[in-house]
Amino acid sequence: MSEANYIVDVNPQNINDVVQMSARIPVLLDFWAEWCEPCKTLAPLLEKIADEYAGQFILARVDTESNQMLAQQLGVRSIPALKLIVQGQLAGELNGAQPESEIRKLLEPFLGEPQDVDETPADEATDLFAQIQRARAMGAHDQAIDALQAAMQEQPQEIKYQTLMAEVLMDVDRLDDAQAVLDNISDETLKGPALARLFFLQELAGFESAESLQYRVAQDSNDLEARYYMAATCVLAGETDAAMELLLEIVQKDRSFKEDGARLAILKLIELMAGDPAVARYRRRLFACLH
Repeated sequence: MSEANYIVDVNPQNINDVVQMSARIPVLLDFWAEWCEPCKTLAPLLEKIADEYAGQFILARVDTESNQMLAQQLGVRSIPALKLIVQGQLAGELNGAQPESEIRKLLEPFLGEPQDVDETPADEATDLFAQIQRARAMGAHDQAIDALQAAMQEQPQEIKYQTLMAEVLMDVDRLDDAQAVLDNISDETLKGPALARLFFLQELAGFESAESLQYRVAQDSNDLEARYYMAATCVLAGETDAAMELLLEIVQKDRSFKEDGARLAILKLIELMAGDPAVARYRRRLFACLH
């Protein structure tokens, strides 16, 4: 596979970061498997197109054998399959082996023609932000942190670099450092989603594995502690519906648990999902549960 920083291997740990990148740059998810011959034929064609666009979109490759649950969650029933994500939403898809012309038709409404790789970007700040996000999605966290430190020194007024720094620090479990960065941001709205994610990470710090929590939830319907921490695990895995169900169950059974902690966690989850259409539904369900 190409080593370019606009081609990413997706796994359950970085899928949320990859999808979040689609707020700034389109993401083409390529679902494949080692045994799939049409997938092998499609791969070099996708890399060729990605190289031509040179970072105007992210090619995110998902090995369905290693990520079966992820493929199921994204509605993949056969491979090869391509799904184009723009602004966090499915903007188009192709199933089965596709000619180059069809792939370009999928991309061009959002990208236009491939740009000259020597062309100077019109907005260098946007380009830098996208580069940092790509490094983060690929697991190059040290590179992302170095770039963010330089950007924050040059543009200390740009809150987006500070919030992204906090997110990257959370990626590598530097929770205290992430908290310190967020404490320096006065605008609660801008730092809200990052603070919400930090809340769930702090709640889970040093706690049991997801497998242990799943066992406890299955074995005891009254184990509210297991449900609470399993919900936090689901939030961080992007399984927001599952998290909501667990937290609502706690609210219904015992509002006093963790001093009304389940309701507060739901509010944090809603804050984390700012802009997501599901937020309105979650608010209605919480209201119905409380009243």
